[in-house]
Amino acid sequence: MKICLVGHKCGKTSIIQRWIRPSYPIQPERTIAIDMKSLTCNIDESCQTLRIWDCSGEPHYRDMLDRYMFNTNLICVCYDLTNEESWHIAQYWIARIQRLIDGAIVCLIGNKLDLESKRIIKDNDIKEMIKNTPFYMFHCELSALTGENCKDTLRMILREAKRDPDKHVIRTFEKEKNCTIV
Repeated sequence: MKICLVGHKCGKTSIIQRWIRPSYPIQPERTIAIDMKSLTCNIDESCQTLRIWDCSGEPHYRDMLDRYMFNTNLICVCYDLTNEESWHIAQYWIARIQRLIDGAIVCLIGNKLDLESKRIIKDNDIKEMIKNTPFYMFHCELSALTGENCKDTLRMILREAKRDPDKHVIRTFEKEKNCTIV
């Protein structure tokens, strides 16, 4: 299964580190161009091997990244909940995916949930963007630093990547503030 993470200065590499080594401290890394990590895990009683493509957020790599998004089971568009520029770049990626990939499955990931007091991106902004997106997208919030919601987000990504996008059901989790499937 191929997963591609895009976004700008929002902690994509830290999210991947948390998925691969959940109990280890996050090591600061800067992704140059693109990096790939593998992870094998069990979901719904089946073993899945994940190839996770970590795409640099630097603007001069953006055109090159289009090739990596094709034939992807799921694209994760990541943004920083405390950074408006990161949110605008996430919107750019959503529009780019819409133009390039027909039938894309997208997970919108808000990172830095641990900094809730500094949060700039509001729930209404997120819901409005999801509502206006013409393809299958769901949203999760997590903290790569503390590990909050990281494991649950990975599980949801694995399940949704296997789902047939033509047969999806619209659901909202009112109790679960941090996850929405559209």
